Order: sequence, then C-alpha cells, then structure tokens
Amino acid sequence: MEKSVLIVDDSNTNNILIQNVLEAEGIKSSIAFSGDEAFQLIKTEKPSLILLDIMMPIVDGFTVLEKIKENPDTKQIPVIFVTARNDNQVKHKALSSGAVDFVQKPIDINKLIELVKIHLSN
Repeated sequence: MEKSVLIVDDSNTNNILIQNVLEAEGIKSSIAFSGDEAFQLIKTEKPSLILLDIMMPIVDGFTVLEKIKENPDTKQIPVIFVTARNDNQVKHKALSSGAVDFVQKPIDINKLIELVKIHLSN
C-alpha cells in the first residue's frame, strides 16, 4: 500500500505549499480544511501520517488528535503538529497528547520533509 500524508489546515495557502513540497519529493498527499473534513478523509483514505494545524475554527487540532487517538482504527497514525503557536507549553501539550513531532510556522521546508520521511519509514 502506498504511503500518504493528510494535511489538515484551514489555510489554503499552507495546504497547497505543503502539498506541492511533498509531491515534489514523490510523497502522495491529500488536504482537509477542517477537523470534520479530516475525520472523513481519515476514514476513507487511511493516511500513513497526518500534518495537523492546531488553530482551526470549530474543531481545533488538539480535539482532532484526541479523536484520532481514541479510535482503535486510527490511533497508530502518527501526527505532526504544524502550527504558528510557538510557546513551550503548547509544544509540551502537543507531544504529551500523542503527537510525534511539532513544527512551527513559518515552516522550515527541509525540516518538514525530513520529519515526514522519518515518520513514513517507521
């Protein structure tokens, strides 16, 4: 089965940027603009990795992560938070909630690619 990444961010600009970078590396990806849309895509596409924004309207990234980790079918999917939030409390909460990594915006594309490849190879 081909590995794929689900990008979840309410910013179309961020989604397209990340998707273009991943696809240039030969990594298949799909986009969700909200937590609800992410849940639907997770069910149908079964991504190998999720890149998740924290600050989104209606359902924030922490709630999305919590629901992913509660579901036996999805709890093994690694999640990397990609967020503008940069304080240590948020980073600690993200990692202690079950995220495998944390990337701050503006995104260091090389670091993001490296992390994606590491977590896709596990």
